[in-house]
Amino acid sequence: MGASKPKPAGPSELQGNLGPVAITAQAVATIGLTLTAVINIPQAFAVAGQATWIAYAFALIAIALVSETLVLFRHEPGQANGIAGYVSAGLGPQAGALATWALLLGYGSVMLACLMFFGFYLDAFAHRIGLPVPAFTAFLVGGLGCLALARRDVRLSTTTMLLTESISVLIVLGLCGVVLQHGGAPADLRALNPAGDHLNQIQGGLMIAVLSFIGFESAANLGQETKHPERTVPRAMRVAVLLAGGLFLLWAVVLSEGLAWLPASERLGLDPISLLADRLGQPGAGTWIKGGAFLCLFGSTLGSLTALGRVTFSLAQSGVLPKPLGAAHPRFHTPAAALAATALPLILVGCVLILQGVNASQAYDTLGGFSVLGFLLAYALVAISSLKRPLKGSSKRRRWLIGSGSLLAVTAVAVGYLSAIVGHQNGILISFGLLMLLGVVLVVKAAPRRL
Repeated sequence: MGASKPKPAGPSELQGNLGPVAITAQAVATIGLTLTAVINIPQAFAVAGQATWIAYAFALIAIALVSETLVLFRHEPGQANGIAGYVSAGLGPQAGALATWALLLGYGSVMLACLMFFGFYLDAFAHRIGLPVPAFTAFLVGGLGCLALARRDVRLSTTTMLLTESISVLIVLGLCGVVLQHGGAPADLRALNPAGDHLNQIQGGLMIAVLSFIGFESAANLGQETKHPERTVPRAMRVAVLLAGGLFLLWAVVLSEGLAWLPASERLGLDPISLLADRLGQPGAGTWIKGGAFLCLFGSTLGSLTALGRVTFSLAQSGVLPKPLGAAHPRFHTPAAALAATALPLILVGCVLILQGVNASQAYDTLGGFSVLGFLLAYALVAISSLKRPLKGSSKRRRWLIGSGSLLAVTAVAVGYLSAIVGHQNGILISFGLLMLLGVVLVVKAAPRRL
């Protein structure tokens, strides 16, 4: 008997015709490879110095364990429902809905943070080529452009993500080549000495490194729209994590070397990588970096919005959010209502922040930390779920090794992060706690009806 073809979508269902390239593009773009080069690595270098690469190595191990935990669920009947299905398999539908709610908070924060930086880089790029665009206008162009693409055709969205990410990665790799040509990139192996000051530096950079990988799991949230999700989704997550991990380690070593050449005032600025490119004497290099950055950030914003629409759609179908948000567009077969209901308020919030003088870096610091809490909670629930019951296609030994390793890694990262922000950024903890409490109330309220 031949392989079954995907069933055509009904008038209010999501289309199930995405292949491996589209799903991988979704995972890679939501991670935002160039985003890490131009934003995360300079921030990690500010606290970890030449030990930045070690922080990224630890983050890669932790995220690889989380990815393999998600892969354990590939043969479960509910795996096409993404994280909700994974958590529901072991902990029940209410826990699945709570994990989805945590992802809703996480993707919303990431989308707004990326969009704020998109406006900054598009504005900076436009000024470089003599076509000034106010940051406010650039922000609106990015937000509304992403919404228009995401609601119309998910295949067009993933193609756009793949194109923008590929171009921006090539630009950053070109800069790495110039850095290597000018001075090499020695790795500071002394950072492995636990008796030195480097341990605290690594801990400080670890959270930024983990934040760099967030988004790889977005492939799972497109399971309902994927052909053969039991094969396509695990492959996409593995490729995204390994590709990102390899590039991040390279960039952490090479770009850290280049950043060390800059004065401290420039390293701590909003755009140190462009300054580095200009300092290396390559004509127009800084402009190319800015162009690559806004292209990547557009793709990352689009990827986050695509995932955000799917988790909102899932919560509406579960009865946690209003039912109209769980309907697909009759023509495009995308969660258009869910996309608009989440994107438009976030765009409005971003407009208010810009008008109040909040810059992209300030917004990213707060929203990035907030999103980390949401994703770590979702990852932990998946790990616990994998330990609760047997999973088809996975031995008990494999399940316990991967699941417990993932849970330990996520717990260690969470403890490290919480110890760093308690007493310093209590607003993030309080706001996240209140929003999760709202999620608990909505999930419990919906339980008698749908869950």
